[in-house]
Amino acid sequence: MPRKRLSLEVQPVQKAWLSKQEAMKYLGVSDKYLKKLRDEAQIDFSAYGNMIWYSLKSIDRFLARNKA
Repeated sequence: MPRKRLSLEVQPVQKAWLSKQEAMKYLGVSDKYLKKLRDEAQIDFSAYGNMIWYSLKSIDRFLARNKA
């Protein structure tokens, strides 16, 4: 008796955290301005070792609050 073949579909996962380079590109800002947003607690971040990760959800909230 042959085994039934399963067909699985892999869904892409949206990132929850962005690297500094990704966050700068996503926002279209410089390193200095990204640091200003971090220092003023405008966006959430997490530091691990010498890497800083930025919350995509908080960046989207920041953009929504500051929509022109």
